[in-house]
Amino acid sequence: MQVILAFYLESLLISAIIVGITSGLYLMGVISRNYDKPRTVRQNKVFDILLIDILTIPVLSFAVLAILIILKSR
Repeated sequence: MQVILAFYLESLLISAIIVGITSGLYLMGVISRNYDKPRTVRQNKVFDILLIDILTIPVLSFAVLAILIILKSR
């Protein structure tokens, strides 16, 4: 049980880093393109990206968990 929890926490960390880097790059592009728009529009884009991150990280962590289990079993 402890091994599976360790794998899950490791995959959660890996997926959070991947999603964080990807959304950070996307966020910089969105903010630079929408610089002339009002602050509320840019703020709504940031909140949308954060919501997508919150929903994507757990799903991606299960995919990374499967890859980690396959790699550790070899």
